[in-house]
Amino acid sequence: MSLEHGNLDRVYVVSLLLGHVKCNPSYGIKHVIQTVKDHTEYDIPYQKAWYSLKMAREMVYGTWESSVQKLPKYLGALQKYNPGTIVEWQHKARDTSTGAYVLGYIFWAFKPCTEGFQHCRNLISVDGTHLYTKYKHKMLIAAAMDGNQQVLPLAFAIVDEESHLSWKWFLRQLSRHIIRGRRGICLFSDRHAGITRAVRECSNFVPPNGVHRYCLRHVCFNFNSKYKNIVLKDLCWRAGSEYQIRKFNCIMEEIKSQSLEAFQWLDRIDKEK
Repeated sequence: MSLEHGNLDRVYVVSLLLGHVKCNPSYGIKHVIQTVKDHTEYDIPYQKAWYSLKMAREMVYGTWESSVQKLPKYLGALQKYNPGTIVEWQHKARDTSTGAYVLGYIFWAFKPCTEGFQHCRNLISVDGTHLYTKYKHKMLIAAAMDGNQQVLPLAFAIVDEESHLSWKWFLRQLSRHIIRGRRGICLFSDRHAGITRAVRECSNFVPPNGVHRYCLRHVCFNFNSKYKNIVLKDLCWRAGSEYQIRKFNCIMEEIKSQSLEAFQWLDRIDKEK
């Protein structure tokens, strides 16, 4: 294997990467190493590949900080060219050194989605996902389902973390801009403590206005992550899918015979949900 050449500095490596990074935002470290190998027949260490890729991405797309600074302009453009787009901001206290606003939460929803929900079933699914950025923000998403089992995205938010406060803020924006007084909504989610607590404080998702239910897929996933038993996982799914109390109890007894600990784990979940 050839060794790194002394003249292969980062500036030169970055010049080789710019076109690739521009065409492929997911261009990775292994691609960097291979690109340099193809052009020079020399290998570069992982650290140099990482820093060179970071520099190339910043030259093409800007830094994380500059991207956040452009958010108001970007969301303003969404509202201008997609009339009816809803955008809500929540800022933290201003930076005392610069006087700039510090980003807290952002919520947005497109008008075709908010209007389309009026023709969907009374079901809303909410979930969160990691953005894997420098600052580890989370994206919260709400989606509905129409009569043809097709998914309609309803609203999005970027928050600093999944917590009681961020979920409460998101659910309130959802109530204000999407639900708009509609009754009988069933909200389903995973069993994140922040969601469960926030739901109790949002009147649209508690009786008599609506209900909150747990997503069975998430329950089974968490159950299997803990016990790693395909037989128990299948029994968990069958129990959660059962409509008759007698059959549900039979399946739970079968789980109990397989593993008392697994049975107790499931038995602690609120059966109403």
